[in-house]
Amino acid sequence: MANNIRRHKPATLNKIAAYFLHHMQSLVFSLGKIYHSPTTTIMTVAVIGITLSLPGGFYLFLKNIDAMSGDFRSSSQISLYLDIEMDEKKARAMERQVADMPDVADTRFVSKGESLEAFRQTSGFGKSIDTLSSNPLPHTIIVEPSSSADTFAVKNLLNLLQTLPGVEIAKLDTEWLERLYTILEIARRSVAIITILFGFAVLLIIGNTIRLDIQNRYQEIIVTKLIGATNAFIRRPFLYGGLWYGLLGGVISWFIVEIGYLAISGPLNRLNLLYQADLVLITFSFQDFIILISSSTLLGLTGSWIAVARHLNQIEPT
Repeated sequence: MANNIRRHKPATLNKIAAYFLHHMQSLVFSLGKIYHSPTTTIMTVAVIGITLSLPGGFYLFLKNIDAMSGDFRSSSQISLYLDIEMDEKKARAMERQVADMPDVADTRFVSKGESLEAFRQTSGFGKSIDTLSSNPLPHTIIVEPSSSADTFAVKNLLNLLQTLPGVEIAKLDTEWLERLYTILEIARRSVAIITILFGFAVLLIIGNTIRLDIQNRYQEIIVTKLIGATNAFIRRPFLYGGLWYGLLGGVISWFIVEIGYLAISGPLNRLNLLYQADLVLITFSFQDFIILISSSTLLGLTGSWIAVARHLNQIEPT
């Protein structure tokens, strides 16, 4: 009994080793087939790369817009225009009261004198302002909401500040931000639809390429089946071929998108100098790169599996 167990164990290990060995051979063999068909390989990989670069580019575009809109959101402020009759001492006391409130990151007091001077310099009505008998502008408190506060919390803070005694107007211009977020949500869903459609396009491209490869090796497949090879044995090189197409196509798409954003970086730097801005393009992170390559490889494997499952079973020795 013990001898039978000892014989069975090496046999099982040999089968497992042979199984993995054939997978490695199929992997290398499929790469060799691709290497020895450079025209087909370049055309297929280029089409896959161009197809995947479109959703990848849209994704990066949205990622940059999201980063910019986050900066806009953090810079949104609430302006409290106080009672025109309130003196500066009470106004500064109210500023301290507001600064201690929840969801308030910072406050800044602008006296009526500072407001009038700023208006004088920017309005172009300096001489007309000098004829005024009194300052018509109120003291103002600029409130910066906490960066962790969402839209709902900021609006609650706005309503709370509006109820404070001595506050005439509490103003927060968020309508344009809400419009921007709505547009971004539409763009995200559009990119998701585009990604799905182009994913199907990649499946069709790889499936058609593998189908042609199966037809070109029709006689070879017949002979292989005649000597007892299983469908799984014959299928592996084709599956790995699709895997290589997807992998190489993903690398090409990453390269295309990176080159495109590198071309944009020059004009963006000039724009930063002209407007003294600090805009920085966000490109693929390492995680984004891994997701892109994994997705393209999975699409390649899936497309080849569908093609092989459909066409290989139709080839039988007669």
